[in-house]
Amino acid sequence: MGLVATHVCLIERSPPLFASSRYYPGFFGALFLVLLRTAIGWHFLTEGLEKVDPPDGKPFTAEGYLRNSAGPLAPEFRKMVADSSGLERLSRDDSGRPALLKSRWREQLDQFASHYKLSGEQKAKAEALLAETATQADSWFLKTENAEKVLKYADDLAKVEAVEKKPEALEYERLLAQKRRRELETTRKELVGVVDGWTESLHKAWTDPKSDVVTADQLKANGPVPTPMTQLDLVNMTTKWGLTIVGVCLLLGLFTPVAALAGTGFLLLFYFAYPPWPGVPVPPNSESTHYWIVNKNLVEAVACLVLASTPNGLWVGLDSLLFGWIGQRNRGTAPALAGLAPTPGTEPPGYSPVTSSRSDRR
Repeated sequence: MGLVATHVCLIERSPPLFASSRYYPGFFGALFLVLLRTAIGWHFLTEGLEKVDPPDGKPFTAEGYLRNSAGPLAPEFRKMVADSSGLERLSRDDSGRPALLKSRWREQLDQFASHYKLSGEQKAKAEALLAETATQADSWFLKTENAEKVLKYADDLAKVEAVEKKPEALEYERLLAQKRRRELETTRKELVGVVDGWTESLHKAWTDPKSDVVTADQLKANGPVPTPMTQLDLVNMTTKWGLTIVGVCLLLGLFTPVAALAGTGFLLLFYFAYPPWPGVPVPPNSESTHYWIVNKNLVEAVACLVLASTPNGLWVGLDSLLFGWIGQRNRGTAPALAGLAPTPGTEPPGYSPVTSSRSDRR
């Protein structure tokens, strides 16, 4: 009789069909968790799509976000941008000329000539254009005014980095250093803009039909010169497509725990790029200056962890179609667990049954 009562009790306590696990919090709990998942999924999806297809038509890049990051992990974020300070492109040899810059142009010319299979005459014309640009660069770097500006920029940046790396630096020193870094960003753009302008003009000159360096047939047959993927390119691709995929998965309830954990990772990276900590300057164009320790990124990251720890995709989502059989199997074996109860009279000392019949409790 007790065994039958135990069977009945277990069957009565089994969760509803769409609650495929013992973590089912009830109808309203499940409803609000699914709504939370949908809201976060929509946020991720819209952020990702805006980066995949920007409204202004400009390709998305995380360069500015990484370069201007603050906090203890800022140096690691800046390393993701090649030559983030611009000092490599602005470096000079003992004579004051940009030897490293001209060396890179030489490597680019060799790659260009190999890609389009330039003849000797074509390569000679490309060499002439390179020599002309190199002469222009030498003249600019040797000019006293420009040389002093480059040296001052490098010296000021070194002072800022020294404060940032100093563990015992006071809070006001760090604030001043961050402010000075933002001021130096204007100088960096000015100086590096000149150098990048030469590089862009040189590449255009090589492919200009008027220069006779490469023919239209060669351009059409070989396509553009392939460029190696940089770490920044990888970051850009991962950010825009990662946000989009996480958003789609959360909206559909597909691979929900994995998507929620991936979303947590993204949000924590955003959080540590600009942490609202004491002594850390507020980033430019911040939507709020009132955060302290906790901001919306951290709150949403915690919410994603909640989603990852509950099987809400099994309640409403595609996970129920892919993995719902697991819950069905568990429910099918639940009544059989009652057979594990010891036979009356053979209970071990201190044994107390977990379940009892309703008649026993009256």
